[in-house]
Amino acid sequence: MLYDDLFGPWGPLVIIVIGAGLILIALLLFACFLTPGCIGYECFRKRSKEVKNVPVRAKNQEKENLKLSDVSYRSWRLGSLYENDNGTISENAGSPRESFNSATVQCENVECSSTLNLIPTEKQKSDKKTREFPTELTMSLQYLPPCDNIITGKLVIGIEALCGLPPKQYNCTLEPYVALNIVKQSWSHRKRQKLHSFRTRGIRHTASPIYKETFVIANVRPQEAKEWILDIAAYDHDRYANHTELCTLRVPLKDAMKVFCSPEVHMFNYQMKSSSQEFGNILLAISYLPTAQRLTVNIMKLRDVRFTPAVSSLDKFNPYVRVLMLNGRTGKKMKKKKTRFLHAVAQPEFNETLTFDLAVTQLDTVQFLVVLCSKVLPEGSVASIGTDHASDSEDSVSSFRKSADVSIGKVVLGKGVRGPTERLHWFSVLQNPRKLVTVWHILK
Repeated sequence: MLYDDLFGPWGPLVIIVIGAGLILIALLLFACFLTPGCIGYECFRKRSKEVKNVPVRAKNQEKENLKLSDVSYRSWRLGSLYENDNGTISENAGSPRESFNSATVQCENVECSSTLNLIPTEKQKSDKKTREFPTELTMSLQYLPPCDNIITGKLVIGIEALCGLPPKQYNCTLEPYVALNIVKQSWSHRKRQKLHSFRTRGIRHTASPIYKETFVIANVRPQEAKEWILDIAAYDHDRYANHTELCTLRVPLKDAMKVFCSPEVHMFNYQMKSSSQEFGNILLAISYLPTAQRLTVNIMKLRDVRFTPAVSSLDKFNPYVRVLMLNGRTGKKMKKKKTRFLHAVAQPEFNETLTFDLAVTQLDTVQFLVVLCSKVLPEGSVASIGTDHASDSEDSVSSFRKSADVSIGKVVLGKGVRGPTERLHWFSVLQNPRKLVTVWHILK
């Protein structure tokens, strides 16, 4: 036979040894791919992970593309962020006639092929996936006990510093200050009685101000102070609208009774909660005409307006809406316009159109501040709609004199604003020229 010629008398044995070696090598390779720690097992596992991670990465990439901060103008053109009444996404939400009739608005000078209805207010309230800014407050408490029945007990409250304040709604620097109210809980009437009120100075151009201010309360008894609550809120001073509440904190003094045991200064660090203060909802419809380089802002109507405590009663509530065009880089006011005011209307409907001349080169830098105000009328005067001063109706900023009217709430639209719904509305207007984009906004 052939193996006898090759290997001689040892041929069968050599063939058996070679076959057994091949089988042993195959078994070793098979065991290497199944045993953790071997080279084959690790290489095979790594390759399978890469294959399985491809669809996951694709899905994650699709979700990341829905973030407003990462979306380019081209992705907005695809209509991937418009949704209809059912919550599904579509570019054409309805015909212009139906939307105009439902909102009772007539826009004759605006060329609209369709309207876009974006995120409703109910979905905004249920969405809790908002970015949180961990704001920390450093506060000091000290109790000076009475002495010789002449010097009464004193409580010294020190507002030391704030750290990590949330940014402003639009591109402008912060000017934060702290308001401190000492309230007493009345269990019989279930009401809070304000005992003392203090306020620190405002510090400009910082999100971590250092105050080091102290407030002294005389005639303090430890037994009475157990029922006190320190109601602390950080505000941002706004020169054009109402002051914005940034974050809040409530500190019951019964949780800090060790302060009354010794006259030493006790330091505390608290993490404040983000503010949830809202003043109602406003319906805005905006369109941009690139050929005429004109932006139209339709002030439609408001609902659930919380005008108290800014206005004492409904009879003194004379609402109107002021729109300011600001430079998004410097925060300087460029133009202003406002609607007529109504008298004693809880759910006002304006249905007015304000137009602004806006070049294409200004779309990336300009921001619009929409402020709900209440006009202050002299006592004994009869409220007549549309009797405003000429300086308030002109477009010139130089003729603007500071008004004594009360600002209730505001919303800002533009490319660099902080609110996701506001940015969504603005980008939708830019990517759908000559279309009227209608959105409900929350006044803050």
